[in-house]
Amino acid sequence: MTDQTFLERKARGPGINLARSLKQVRDRHGRSTRSQIGEIMRLAFGPGRVSPFEYFRYRLFDDRTFAAADKARFLGNALRIRYQSSYVARDWLAMTTDKVMFYAVLKGLDLPFPAARALYHPMRNFGTVRALRDADALAAFLRDPGVYPLFAKPADGVGSAGVASLTRYDAEADQLVSADGRHTGVAAFVAELDPYLPRGYLFQERLQTHPSLAPPLGGRLSSLRCLVMIEDGRPVLLRTTWKIPTGSNVADNFWRPGNLVAAVDPETGRVFRIVRGVGVDQGLVDDHPDTGARLNGLTLPAWDKVRALCLEAAAGFPGLWLQGWDIALTDRGPLPLEMEGDGGAQTLTQDAMGRGLLDDRFIVFLAAWRAEAATRRAKLGLGWRLWRMAPRPSRP
Repeated sequence: MTDQTFLERKARGPGINLARSLKQVRDRHGRSTRSQIGEIMRLAFGPGRVSPFEYFRYRLFDDRTFAAADKARFLGNALRIRYQSSYVARDWLAMTTDKVMFYAVLKGLDLPFPAARALYHPMRNFGTVRALRDADALAAFLRDPGVYPLFAKPADGVGSAGVASLTRYDAEADQLVSADGRHTGVAAFVAELDPYLPRGYLFQERLQTHPSLAPPLGGRLSSLRCLVMIEDGRPVLLRTTWKIPTGSNVADNFWRPGNLVAAVDPETGRVFRIVRGVGVDQGLVDDHPDTGARLNGLTLPAWDKVRALCLEAAAGFPGLWLQGWDIALTDRGPLPLEMEGDGGAQTLTQDAMGRGLLDDRFIVFLAAWRAEAATRRAKLGLGWRLWRMAPRPSRP
């Protein structure tokens, strides 16, 4: 990879080709193209508003796995966008979309988070964290061997887009060395951060995995996506998904090639289903592809602490009725990384579990959330309507 593309600016999609998928399902599963298209249309207008791409992503063509009622339980992105735009309390959401602001809130709530080493921004401060005001200050910071290792990310980034995991500085070559073995020049890396400067770019400690997970994961750090909903006035851990890194990937996000996701029992922490890939080519696995260690059936460490931390943290944001917490499993115990204030993409849990999110309990929850949002809008009156009409700022 060249210097110009050292950072991946955007998360990649699953790359599902509809024409190819229609043909593969016909050939492998004996379903005619006509029957597939008919079912795609029914689900697109069904309760979950599943798109054609989601139909193949979740393998809803497989009648041996899914009954018609099971397929109707899958929540499509069109429905998610509807509740995201209409139900989410935007004043609360604003505290979660920027990492610096979010960590400041966690600090105020006396909750742990990764230690910050520096913030690159011409104006912003983050307490006593080192402020890098310009390119020269950033370059000098990066050329200091004593600051490594580092994990770096945009202050308002999502899905691990734009992140870097830096292990050391090679003074002889004036290059930064990434955890995946790639190199890039300091000047080139500084130039790549220009698009992130308006919001800021954050440098943090590079976390270490929990000792019990180091052998099976080959020393890689993994995290959980904990889906929490506010039910009857209290946070409830609804689903948990383990994001498992493989190969040379610098982060555990599922869109990165080869990474796995696993369904985890939210009560016990036991792993019970592991998935690699999506769509027609998706497969179930039991072992880590690099270490050969058995992961299916594993009970994740310190699960009582994971649950307690997740619920305590969620209680600090009562205005957000659906929260997606990313919790790292570190050598210091569970550690919050970020929180999706609208619950985050539903794809992760549905991929891992092979079961739709739109079950009876979640439908009841959505109805209660819709009623709460209507009450909130009524109180805001004209202010709500003006907010809806206002243009949205674009991200770099």
